Amino acid sequence: MTTAPFDLRELQHFVKQCDPLQPLDPGDQRYVNLDDGIPVRGSDEARCIDEIERTILFSEPTSALCQLFTGFPGSGKTTELRRLKKRLDENKLMPLHVLIVNFQDYRTDPTPLSIIEALRVLAYELDREATRLEGGDPDAKTGYVKRFYDFLTSTNVDLKGLSFAQLGATVMFEAKGNPTFRQRIEEALASRFQMFADEAQEAMAEAVVRIRKAAHVQQIVVLVDGLEKVTPLREEDRSLLEASAETVFVEHAARLRLPCHAVYTFPLWLRFRTAQLDGLYDRPVRMLPMVKTSERDGHPYAPGYDKLTELVGRRVDLRRIFGPQLDKTLHPIIASSGGYTRDLLRMIREVLWSARAFPVEPHVVQRIIERTAEGYIMTIRDEDADVLVEINRTHDLPRGDGARLATFGRLLQGYLVLAYRNGRQWYDIHPLAREAPVLKGRLAPAPTT
Repeated sequence: MTTAPFDLRELQHFVKQCDPLQPLDPGDQRYVNLDDGIPVRGSDEARCIDEIERTILFSEPTSALCQLFTGFPGSGKTTELRRLKKRLDENKLMPLHVLIVNFQDYRTDPTPLSIIEALRVLAYELDREATRLEGGDPDAKTGYVKRFYDFLTSTNVDLKGLSFAQLGATVMFEAKGNPTFRQRIEEALASRFQMFADEAQEAMAEAVVRIRKAAHVQQIVVLVDGLEKVTPLREEDRSLLEASAETVFVEHAARLRLPCHAVYTFPLWLRFRTAQLDGLYDRPVRMLPMVKTSERDGHPYAPGYDKLTELVGRRVDLRRIFGPQLDKTLHPIIASSGGYTRDLLRMIREVLWSARAFPVEPHVVQRIIERTAEGYIMTIRDEDADVLVEINRTHDLPRGDGARLATFGRLLQGYLVLAYRNGRQWYDIHPLAREAPVLKGRLAPAPTT
């Protein structure tokens, strides 16, 4: 089969459309509602955003609930939070005001999480939102920034001789690119943590009252994104980063409760490190699963293929890129992704970059799959093999001591294990990791179709 050749601009456009790091708004033409119709990412009874939304809508007007939401990086958490915001904004039965706070605007990844950082950013964002709704300019009014600056100066933090007029709102952002300054803030406020935390909570309570009045609403919802991004770049940093996240979400769970509804993203691995999380928050933790491309027994799940084919088709010209026989070109990529949309889009981009002619040939697709798999295979340690084999056999959490569960959490964090849901949670090895030498001959063979 021959097709009209692409010009460079068309291919550049397709590459841009397949950016795996770009979250989508619900109105984006590339957005596919993965929860519509036959379940491919959960079940009829358990869909993350539905459950979070119902918890908020069914709550008492005077209550302030705190919920947790997690999933793999690139699985669509940010897009789902934006979708939740749209649904709550459009609710006609209950007046709500929804604010999304993106902590990546204030953090450098990876740095340890801190309850001090969380409280100052949330107080700052709520104060700015109140000012905006009142018709003011958040960048022109001092608000919480002045309050925070005054508290800092009272603790003798070295601000390099800069006055508030000189430093201004940058005091909230300076810590992102200046780890030394961030450390000075943390150390100074740690010695007066109780006073600082009470001050931040008071500022948030005042901002919530102002937002209710200005927006004419009873309930406010804060969706906090980006606090899950604590993946270490170096293995020697892992224990420090993981301990910081556990401190924030377990030891300081009560401090994360705001004077309004709050939903936080948090690190996926922490779900399996402690059993306390469900009891510390108002509902069980919600975990966004992968798109199901196979059943627990390994047989392909056609609705998952259909959804992911639609997802790719919203970004590229399927016929011209993959030809009429998708089972030989696109479907092997979908199967290799394990329903992980970030990996799917990564491999689609590689097709666009690597193929010399279109439609792409099956052998080119296979080469891209093998090259992508190398990145997973080289991260598997010998001591991981037993846990991976057990997961392949049981599709459940590994049995044994805390060390095995910690290994499981690390394997999840490295995407070597993926999570799915058929009514209940189940797990499987990432398809790209199955060919690792340490696993050869130890895994159940994939069923033939």
